[in-house]
Amino acid sequence: MTRPRSLDQKDDLDGRTVLITGASRGIGRESALMLARMGARVVVAARNADRGSGVVKEIERNGGKAEFLLMDMASFASVRSAAERLASSARALDVLINNAGTVSRERQLTVDGHELTWQTNYLSGFLLTQLVMPLLERAAKPRVVNVSSVAHKSGQIDWDDVELAHGYRGFKAYAQTKLAQIIFTRELAHRKPKVATNAVHPGAIATDIWRPAPYLFRLMIKLTCPPAAVGAKPVVRLAADPGLEGATGRYFDREREVEPAPQALRNADGARLWAISERATGLRSD
Repeated sequence: MTRPRSLDQKDDLDGRTVLITGASRGIGRESALMLARMGARVVVAARNADRGSGVVKEIERNGGKAEFLLMDMASFASVRSAAERLASSARALDVLINNAGTVSRERQLTVDGHELTWQTNYLSGFLLTQLVMPLLERAAKPRVVNVSSVAHKSGQIDWDDVELAHGYRGFKAYAQTKLAQIIFTRELAHRKPKVATNAVHPGAIATDIWRPAPYLFRLMIKLTCPPAAVGAKPVVRLAADPGLEGATGRYFDREREVEPAPQALRNADGARLWAISERATGLRSD
C-alpha cells in the first residue's frame, strides 16, 4: 500500500494549473488555499460567483495565483460552458479535483431532468473530466482526484434505477454517488493510464454539505468532526505529493491507501457505469 509523505515540506507547483470544483467553501476552498500556497495556479470553480471570487481574492492577497470559473454542477450546459472557457486559455491542466457535492433529503430533478445528487456528485464530474481530458493530456504528469467518501461502503447501484425514482432516501442517494466515483476512478485509470486517477475519503468533516440534514445531526457533526482544513490535506496530497507519482486507480482513506468496498471492485461494472454516464451526459447518443 502506498503511503503519501507529509506535506510539511512544500512541493514546487509553480507553473502548474489545478482546477477544483465546489471550491467556494468547505474542503474545496481549503484545498484551493493550500495548493495556491504551494505555488499552483488555482482555478476556483463554483456556482456562487461572490463566494468563488472571494476565494480568488483571498489567494491573491496572500501572493498566490487564482481565477474564478463559474460552474454549476446541476447544469450540464454550465459544465460545458466552463470547459469551453478553460479550453480557450490554451493552457495545460495539471490536476482536476472533482470535489463538488451535495446531499438532498427530498428527491429533486435538475434542469437536465436528472436526480440532483446523482448529477451534482457524479454525472457532472464525469462529464467535466471527459471535456477537459485534452487539457490534462497536455500536462507532463496529469492527475485526477475524486473526492469520495467511506459512505460508499453502504452504497449499492441499482442498475435498473440509478436515479432512484423509487425508494429514494437522501443518504442512499449520497452513498450511491460516492460508490460511483470510485468505480469511475478505477475505470478511468484503466482507460487513461497516463493520467493518475485516484479517489479519497477525506474523513468525517464538518462542512456545509450537511446543511439539509436535521438540526441534531448537524449539531453532532459540528461538535465531533474536524474542520474543512483537516479534510483538505488528504485531497492536496493526492494532487501534489511527488511520492504518489504513477499511483492510479487507488482509493485512499485519508492518508492511507486501502481497498474499497467489494462492490467498487467489480471490473464489469466500470464499463457498465461508463456507458450509462456517457448516455446521460450526452457524450453518447445510442
